[in-house]
This record gives sequence, C-alpha cells and structure tokens, in this order.
Amino acid sequence: MNSEFCEISKDSRSYIALGRMNGAGFINGFSRRSGGVSRGKIEGFNFGFRVGDDPDSVLKNYELLADDLGFDLSRAVCARQTHTNNIRIVTPMDCGKGIFQIDSDIRDIDGLITNERGIALIIFTADCVPLLFCDPVNKVAAASHAGWRGTAQNIGGRTVRLMREKFGTDPKDIIAAVGPSIGVCCFEVDRATAENFDEKYRIPKPNDKFHVDLWAANRDMIAAEGVRPENIFISGECTVCNSDRYYSYRTHKEHTGRQVAVICIK
Repeated sequence: MNSEFCEISKDSRSYIALGRMNGAGFINGFSRRSGGVSRGKIEGFNFGFRVGDDPDSVLKNYELLADDLGFDLSRAVCARQTHTNNIRIVTPMDCGKGIFQIDSDIRDIDGLITNERGIALIIFTADCVPLLFCDPVNKVAAASHAGWRGTAQNIGGRTVRLMREKFGTDPKDIIAAVGPSIGVCCFEVDRATAENFDEKYRIPKPNDKFHVDLWAANRDMIAAEGVRPENIFISGECTVCNSDRYYSYRTHKEHTGRQVAVICIK
C-alpha cells in the first residue's frame, strides 16, 4: 500500500484513507470487506442493496460506516451506477438518496460532485476503480466510479473539468486518490476490450489476451486536465490479489458484495 494512505481500524472493521485529504479538511475512506453484519451468501461489510443481501443488514453497515468515519448518514448520497461517465452535481435536496431512497432519481450516474459541507458522496466498487477528488481552496469534493468502460470514457478527467466549470476549481489545487481496485497484474481482457486503451496501458499475453493498467490510465487522464502528478495518489492495493480483504467480482462471482469509497467536506 502507498505510504501516503493510512489505515483506520474500528472494532473488526478497517479502511484506508489518504492522509493529505484528511489534512485538507475532507473526510475520506475506502472500506474493506471484514467486520460488517452481512451474513449468508454475501458476508461481511457489504454496501450493495442489489446483490442479494438483507436490506436491514446493508443499512446497518451504512450506520457503522458513518459512525466510524464521522459523517451524518442522513446526508449521504449514492448513485445507481451503470458504467457511464455521467456525473451529478449533488445538492442538499439529494441527501439520503441511494440509501434511504434506494430507487431515487440519481440513476445512470457514476460520478458525484458537491461543494456542500457535510454531504457524504459514496460510490460502490468490487474491482472497478474508485476515484476521490478534493479541492482544498474552494472546498469541493467528488467521487467517481471508473470501471473499464468509465475509464475508457475518461470519467476521471470529466470530473476534474466539471469541478472547474461548476465551482471554479483550479486543477492544480486538486488532490486525487485512486483507491483499491483490480491491478494490471490481474486485469486480463480480450483484444476488443484492450483496444479501448492506448497501447502504453496494454501488456500482450498469450492467446490474444492483454493485461490493462487502469490505475495508470486514470492517473494520466486526471493529470491531462491539469492536476499535478505529485497530487495524484494510487493506493496500490489490488482487490483480486487481496480478495481476503476486499470484495472482488472476479474472485467471488455471485458471492460478491460491494465496498465503498467516501468523501465529505468537514
């Protein structure tokens, strides 16, 4: 794990967080799979309401998450993610959507941005790349879900552009975190999928397969929008290699829950 990230432990639950975001006045965290109340097919600290888990258990996991990281759950917001590069500007009218209002109007959305203090933005992953952004100067927070489709559609770069256009963010001020997700070591795809990415992110393998580096692709797309490379931090934890600590769709298949990435302006 990148040394810029710190571990947070609460009872049997653990998270990693980017210290620089904490220091800049932003609650942030990437959850791990152990220590929650989910049982049965989906066991552990699951946050997905649509994976076959008991809804009461999922809600209890959210309550634990909010207590552990220190935000008001009634002001948290989640989206119905569909592997797009669509992004929503979140306002106080959205508080509770995706948690207390599971079927809300925040659908077909894979990125969330706000400048409202105390609103926790939450995205789900289970191998896809979670991206967190903060602007310490204008106090803007963002979270984006970058699966391979979202990465290919440059959701990270689009998030930075919207922070600039909507809230006056200077990209040079942004701190960005690339959270635990499938690494180039394990992200093997067919040629058709690999060709969505520049050759420099592809490693050819036998049988016309390729390994693709989603971490590097997201880093470079974010940097291309003006974010300083030294302000982009990659956790370095592969969810497949560490499937004992993280939910991994490639590993657990139908037994896969969802971990979350959270950011909130204090």
